[in-house]
Amino acid sequence: MKAVTFEGADKALAVSDIQMPQPGPGQLLLKVAACGICGSDLHAYQASVASEGIAFGHEFSGEVAALGEGVTGWNVGDRATSLAFMFCGQCPPCLEGLYEECENPDLIGFTTHGAYAEYVIVQAAVSTPLPDAVNNQQAALVEPLAVGLAAFRDCQLPMGSNVLIIGAGIIGIAVLKWARFFGAENVVISDLDEARLARAKLAGATDTIYAGKNPNPVQAFKDITGVVPTVIVECVGRPMLQQLIDAAATGTHIVSVGASMEPEPITSLTAAQKKIRITFSFGYSLEDFKFIVRILESGRIRTDGLITRSVSLDEVPEAFADLMQPNGHCKIMIEP
Repeated sequence: MKAVTFEGADKALAVSDIQMPQPGPGQLLLKVAACGICGSDLHAYQASVASEGIAFGHEFSGEVAALGEGVTGWNVGDRATSLAFMFCGQCPPCLEGLYEECENPDLIGFTTHGAYAEYVIVQAAVSTPLPDAVNNQQAALVEPLAVGLAAFRDCQLPMGSNVLIIGAGIIGIAVLKWARFFGAENVVISDLDEARLARAKLAGATDTIYAGKNPNPVQAFKDITGVVPTVIVECVGRPMLQQLIDAAATGTHIVSVGASMEPEPITSLTAAQKKIRITFSFGYSLEDFKFIVRILESGRIRTDGLITRSVSLDEVPEAFADLMQPNGHCKIMIEP
């Protein structure tokens, strides 16, 4: 089958012919309908943390093309999306059915083939069906929306809180949408790209900060709202925690969801003296996916304007290279 594979950090992604996968016990073979290019894919490429020859792609939707042995409750032709990993089924959490806490997962798109391909293998137990009202592109946004939902949950905010989001990419927009959905009062987003800021405003930001002219986002937030942020959510994926610690007011909660793959030294004494709490947010649950699908079906969260380009598999290497440079994209979607 056709796929786009990682061949090393010094090489362009390659359009390749790889072996057609077959579903094993408990698995589904999905014909990929849509797959997002994620910032984590870019970071994995730069850091060479993915296996060479692997197809990236962990934000996807598709149609069931075949069922593995023992699968019940699914039929060929059903539409689905899935959590972005394959659980081992042998570790203590898996044996208790806590698949999201698997100690030995295969990461779809990093250690096992992902959905930059015509087909992808997923596990039925961590997949969720899609209603007709949720289209394929929306369904491929469930994964980044789940990252944002988990991050917002980790913020532990009461109604009426003040939220500063750093980074107006898809994860920043996802956090923004959930913050507004759950009743935050001021939700301000900072970015270096004015097109992204304009999109964030349309997505519901109460205000925006152009980082090119405001190097201290906390002061800019205070200038705009008259208060300091209750929480700062980092959605950039680059080392910047020390910068945020230095800028934050006493008692601020910093939530890092960007998942930088680069080492980052911080001065813990500064954070301690300012009574700053730092939470690293990663992952989500199948219940998160099901909840988001229901919310998308109801129209209470909209995804209009988040997909800024659609490409075929043949166009992925060029689109991927484009995303490695400064750009105003929110989400490029692959449609095999």
